Amino acid sequence: MQNYITKFVFVILAAFIAAGISYADSVNVTVNCDEKKAEISDHLYGIFFEDINFAADGGLYAELVQNRSFEYHTVPGRNPLREKYHALYAWQKVERNGGECTLTAEREIPLNRNNHNYLTVHIDKAGEAGVMNTGYDGIPLDRGAKYDFSVYARREGGISKLSITLETQDGKVCGKASVKGIEANWKKFETTIQSRITTDNARLVVTSENTGKLHLDMVSLFPQDTFKGRKNGLRKDLAQALADLEPKFLRFPGGCISHGHSLENAYRWPDTVGDLSQRRGNWNLWGYHQTYGLGFFEYFQFCEDIGAEPLPVVPVGVSCGFRPPYECAPMDELDEWIDEAVNLIEFANGDTDTEWGSVRAEMGHPEPFDMEYICLGNEEHDRPELHERFPHFVKAIREKYPDIKIIGTSGLGTGIPLYPLMDKLNVYSSDEHYYMSPEWYFNNDTRFDDFDRSNPLIFVGEYASQGNTHYNALAEAAFLTGVERNADIVDMTCYAPLFAHKNHTQWRAADLIWFDKSQVVKTPNYYVQQLFSKNAGDYYLGNDVEVVRDEKPQTISGSVGLGSWNTQLEAAEARLNGRKLDLSEFEQSSGDFDFSGGRLSQKDGGASPAISFSPKEFSGEKITYSVRARKTAGDEGFLIVFGAENSDTYYWWNIGGWGNSQHAIEKTVNGRKSVLTQRNGSIKPNRWYEMKVELSSGRIRCYLDNKLIHDYSLEKKSIYASTTLDEEKGEVAVKLVNSSDKPADVRIKLNNISRAARMADVKLLEGEPGAENTFENPDRIKPETKRIKAGREFDYKAPAMSVQFIKIKVD
Repeated sequence: MQNYITKFVFVILAAFIAAGISYADSVNVTVNCDEKKAEISDHLYGIFFEDINFAADGGLYAELVQNRSFEYHTVPGRNPLREKYHALYAWQKVERNGGECTLTAEREIPLNRNNHNYLTVHIDKAGEAGVMNTGYDGIPLDRGAKYDFSVYARREGGISKLSITLETQDGKVCGKASVKGIEANWKKFETTIQSRITTDNARLVVTSENTGKLHLDMVSLFPQDTFKGRKNGLRKDLAQALADLEPKFLRFPGGCISHGHSLENAYRWPDTVGDLSQRRGNWNLWGYHQTYGLGFFEYFQFCEDIGAEPLPVVPVGVSCGFRPPYECAPMDELDEWIDEAVNLIEFANGDTDTEWGSVRAEMGHPEPFDMEYICLGNEEHDRPELHERFPHFVKAIREKYPDIKIIGTSGLGTGIPLYPLMDKLNVYSSDEHYYMSPEWYFNNDTRFDDFDRSNPLIFVGEYASQGNTHYNALAEAAFLTGVERNADIVDMTCYAPLFAHKNHTQWRAADLIWFDKSQVVKTPNYYVQQLFSKNAGDYYLGNDVEVVRDEKPQTISGSVGLGSWNTQLEAAEARLNGRKLDLSEFEQSSGDFDFSGGRLSQKDGGASPAISFSPKEFSGEKITYSVRARKTAGDEGFLIVFGAENSDTYYWWNIGGWGNSQHAIEKTVNGRKSVLTQRNGSIKPNRWYEMKVELSSGRIRCYLDNKLIHDYSLEKKSIYASTTLDEEKGEVAVKLVNSSDKPADVRIKLNNISRAARMADVKLLEGEPGAENTFENPDRIKPETKRIKAGREFDYKAPAMSVQFIKIKVD
């Protein structure tokens, strides 16, 4: 984490400085306390759990033994360990006091049909021989804590007793126990061990003093001190970190892992319920194995424990579009997938005399979980196969469970291509995902202002600003002020991913909570989520925010250029302020450019990007750069480059990007891109296009064939505000984000109330933009609480780079 974040901080600070962030001299915030603009959903803020970055096994799921049922094998995925996995991974033989043995993984007489492998310890010489497990990078133990050990065992020969020892790496005994009575058939044995010491690096040792064959399966070591004391429960500190967010819902078990790497290993919820030894483990597309000890029953139970609504995600018969080949369940086999989705509702809510309700009851929960929502699919690609299959799921659920609220999927990216289909099917809400730069979130607090209120509600089911610095947290806070302003259509939100293991992380762009064996690091992003979740309020109140600035609008200068991404092109003409540029003088930075016959061609269809720069530079209050070009082959469109300082710092207008689905203005600083504004759009091959970029003081306008595509303001908005009312508490909350590098003098006025308290509480999150919380310094960025003078009208100084929630009691 540290090395990655350090590099990211350098880049983000460079971008921050280069952007010339403006600051507010003074701000007037007027709150109309009797103007209830939007009712805020009582489940607006939740959490999303996916088993990525070892979030479940080795993370939230408290099991301390790794590969407990000997089912590991080589898998694909991003995990560097994926090719090292084998049936005896994390296990080593033990030979002491003259004992000798060998270890094999066998399948001849399995524990059951879902648990194929088991361990055979061939003990050839008596003494002390057996096996040890090293857990996930070592087993953490606390002095005085009790641990439940269990194993399924059978024997051939004279073995009847097992010694169970917890010991340090140098052999110091932390605690021990034994089990007796091993027979020829599989039998479960259980005991408890109390640790004498605290260590982060223990191991579990299972040995026998007799010769023969010892067969073992489902070897488990569980702390008794789990969250809420649950058997087969959750790691207490990680679960408590989630509970402290006070989430109103939990989306689970994941996004892409729901699809699986293919249909063959999609996440099938029936495999995750029932007796642990009967659950059919799986591997996930992130490149490691899942025991499914943390299964759907445990997810529902955790929701109940923290007062969150369960939002289960089920696959819809199509595989992950990011992992070719794209697979779809044949239409004559789709009923199996549909039935699974329908049966989940019976498992959660059905009577105990139903097939799946009885399974829930047998697991210890005869009462229904009162599930209200089901999420169908995740980030589905806009393909005919999805359009054909998805409606069948909606129809089946509505026929049997008309009260269940169906959450659909809006498709990939900010363009939400499947939203029209979800509107046609009249789903309750539609799930949209985006992982964008901080600048995108600052620029898109107005994203939902113009959404059609007659369409389905919006669920922002996955989002993050590609980093865990304080600056990233500010960007996400700014975006959430816009979410609250549009609470009449935005029904739910949740950040993603939730967890990242320090030593086993596949997704480093941004993660809410980092952890290792014994430590939890809450990011600045975490505290932003917590502030909004715990202070949502009941209504968004009308307000007016007036910002007085003392600075000139920003202008853009530099050189221009032309490029493409995985696309070949031909340019016939380029003009700067009406004057023709000599295309033969353009200098190639990347790709394969060639000038002949008066035209500039880019011939490398795999260059990402290919760019050629003009040696001419420009500056001034108003600049117009135009290009006439056509796409000759490839996946995307054109890159119209402007404001270039060098080959690593520039703007470009990306036309037909993201697989020829989006137009966007992007800025690259020191090689790192950020999206400033984006909209749906595509281009056609072998058609000539006229593209024009107009730069004026504080503004970028982009035209395609004389049609205005983007009108983007360079003026950096520095103050973001949301004002909400909590009726039960009689409390107005003024939520302010100051993204500038200077403090802002804020005048707050509360209209249409009879009385306001003279003092107010402020929850404040502030710090340097590049600051982060690390394992070495986990509390560098953390909210503080202070009291300030208030009233119906009062002054407040918002620190630079800050988020503050000012809560005033009112009548």
